[in-house]
Amino acid sequence: MNSILRKHKVPPPLVALVAYTLLILAVVLALKHLTLLAVPLFFSLVIAYLFNPLVRFVETRTPLRRPLIASILMVLLVFLLIFLIINLLPYVINQAERAATRLPELLQVFSQKAQVLSNYLTKNFPDYLGSVDIMERIERMINLMLTDLSKILGGIFTSLYNFLTMMVYLVFIPLFSYYIIKDYNQIRCSIMDLVPVRSRQRAMDKMRQMNRILSSFIRGQAIVVLILALLYSTGLSLLGLPFAILIGIFSGFGDIIPYVGTILGLMISIVIGFAHFQDVERLLLIVLVFALVKGFENWYFYPKIVGHEVGLHFVFVLMSIIIFGQLFGFWGLLVSIPAAAGFKVFIADLVAYYRSSNYYRQCDE
Repeated sequence: MNSILRKHKVPPPLVALVAYTLLILAVVLALKHLTLLAVPLFFSLVIAYLFNPLVRFVETRTPLRRPLIASILMVLLVFLLIFLIINLLPYVINQAERAATRLPELLQVFSQKAQVLSNYLTKNFPDYLGSVDIMERIERMINLMLTDLSKILGGIFTSLYNFLTMMVYLVFIPLFSYYIIKDYNQIRCSIMDLVPVRSRQRAMDKMRQMNRILSSFIRGQAIVVLILALLYSTGLSLLGLPFAILIGIFSGFGDIIPYVGTILGLMISIVIGFAHFQDVERLLLIVLVFALVKGFENWYFYPKIVGHEVGLHFVFVLMSIIIFGQLFGFWGLLVSIPAAAGFKVFIADLVAYYRSSNYYRQCDE
């Protein structure tokens, strides 16, 4: 292999980057086309990866063995899931039903107020707006959103196949997670044994770098979105916005994809606030809540919790999300953030190789 690389002058970091890209593509295609098997396995790997440090910590400080720790952890996670389904899900469903009931009324009020605003802007700023019908565009956008939402909800709640698939996931994900956590070290060693001996140490170093980046980002981002959901829900509730907790939870957890939850939450809050409140000050306060919370995240929470030195820059994450989402849809979005950690490592290696090359360092004569 090395002789081939020397003969054709192919940079080893480029080979590693191409191999990693092919691996990520294989994972995405498996998730898209082998859903019933690949999806529970994927989520089980994610759960095992997230909780393995906790299992290792308990294992080294107590006489408990890893299989018993994995069993206790899975039982606790299942009970937690059942508790959330029993206690939190009915509240969320109730809020969603109330929102669906009041949504037509709120949209009608919003439409009336927006029509007055549209007429005012068109009349007083004809040079900027011309013959653009603002209200028509707003209604078209809302109708499109509602149509897509109804299709999604209809596909989830009316499809027997989707329901059965969800039941399979609820059974297999904890089961797979248990076995992966129990045999985590053996699985890792078995995978490393497949790597050629001459490349094994380098592969282990790269895995450590990716683990440091990914663990910092995922665990830190999970804490950040929980804080955002709490702050958004509290701030909007204090303003008296209808469905404040539902919007706050959506806005916070939606920021798993950077800025998406904040932007959509702000838009929904403004539409509902515009229809519900009778003064402009409340709308400005809604914008202020989102601006303050997002500002605190960027300037304090994210640097302190995630860390810029080992985490993924949000621009890099956003580019990865856009590219993978555009190419592969939902499963591309799901894989984009874990994939970004590896791309950061391998691209950095390729840049370092280029900077150390004779082509880069030689001077013009």
